[in-house]
Amino acid sequence: MSRIPPIQSLDALVSVARLGSLAAASEELHLSVPTLSRRIARLEADLGISLFERRPRGLVLTTAGEAYHAKILPALKLLHVAHAGSAKERRHTVRLTTIPAFANRWLLPRLHRFSEMHPEIEVDLIASTSLERLDDQDLDLAIRLARDDAMPEPPLLPIHVSPIWSAARIQAPCVPADVLEHVLLDPDHRPEFWREWLAAYQLDQHVVTTRPVDPLLLYELTASDRGVGIGLDPLMTDLVDQGRLATMRAYRVRSSRSFHLVQKPDLGLAARRFVAWVNKEAASASEAPPSN
Repeated sequence: MSRIPPIQSLDALVSVARLGSLAAASEELHLSVPTLSRRIARLEADLGISLFERRPRGLVLTTAGEAYHAKILPALKLLHVAHAGSAKERRHTVRLTTIPAFANRWLLPRLHRFSEMHPEIEVDLIASTSLERLDDQDLDLAIRLARDDAMPEPPLLPIHVSPIWSAARIQAPCVPADVLEHVLLDPDHRPEFWREWLAAYQLDQHVVTTRPVDPLLLYELTASDRGVGIGLDPLMTDLVDQGRLATMRAYRVRSSRSFHLVQKPDLGLAARRFVAWVNKEAASASEAPPSN
């Protein structure tokens, strides 16, 4: 092997070897278990050997793993000591939390562009419906859905809402009042978006027929023609462009909520680079004309 593996992969090896558990090592390294597993798998692929074997009491090093571990451990300790003073600036992992819908529908389809620009930086993405605290979870950044008047900074991405339906639906709404004739898919825990849109066109929300659905399934259920959903621009854009969903763009409404970027103080260089990239991506998405 001609190149030296990333330090993060070597740290993963040492931590799992010492603790004998992916779960315990992921907690120590502040990584998700899937991210840690990927690092070990990449290291094994680079080395061409199996490093661990699973036993009833946990993971143990193979014979080849023990030999490699013994060789790299002293050098790795010296390297950490030599560079301890600048550890924050050298951190190459960005830990980010956001809601699953934003992660799946907006961030993940674009994340490859950041990786191509910064292959040395790994983004550890935690998708969660909980309001994760940056200080408690050792997170660098959060992209949160919040009211604009409750956040100190301008939004990362403003939200516009409009009804959406399957592009294959024969009797589709044409004007706002038409939605009253359809079953409305109401994202569970997020009823405010339908309320905002109905109120904007003075439609009585009490006369509509609603069906609560899991917000994570809203777009797929709508594309499957289970009802008329409430779509969030920018999350629905790709599905409209692909011809799976249709919408009344002429009747879209600016929500009082947006996606906001929250960051902890004293970000390292890797996190600052991610912030610059995601702001540029968001600005580009906001400037793009709405799909028809």
